[in-house]
Amino acid sequence: MPVIQFSDVEIEALIAISKPLPVDYRSRLRTRSRSYSDKHEEGQLEVQMQDAGTFRIIIRKNRINPLDFSVILGYIPPERLKLFHLRRYNGVHKHTNKIECISFRAFHIHYATQRYQETGWDLDGYAELTDKYTTVDGAQELLLDECNFIRPDGERRQPKLL
Repeated sequence: MPVIQFSDVEIEALIAISKPLPVDYRSRLRTRSRSYSDKHEEGQLEVQMQDAGTFRIIIRKNRINPLDFSVILGYIPPERLKLFHLRRYNGVHKHTNKIECISFRAFHIHYATQRYQETGWDLDGYAELTDKYTTVDGAQELLLDECNFIRPDGERRQPKLL
């Protein structure tokens, strides 16, 4: 029987936590070459919450194809080492929701769900189509907005980067 890591209520509570961003968060999220991949760049930022674990934003993008990217909200619970993906804002590639047997090739957002855990699929195996972004920068801004990240004082919100 599959182990349930988080209920839907717990997932929504984690998303709802206010997560303050450091002043230099944009430079820290800037993607850079990685030694393990000559095709992708990656940027990461961790936001540690007292008694609530650590949230990690991960941005991965293909150096050649601008539609091949992921902007991920991960979570590491206190006293644990494993990273759980709570949301994943993806570019264009084929995805299949295995329970629903629905496939598509378009921009989409993955959501962590209890239902997918109960059936033994990945925590964030369920995804929905989106037209809320068309670039990695637009996906990053949407993640920050939808996942309750608090921008530093004085920073003007970036215009919607579709």
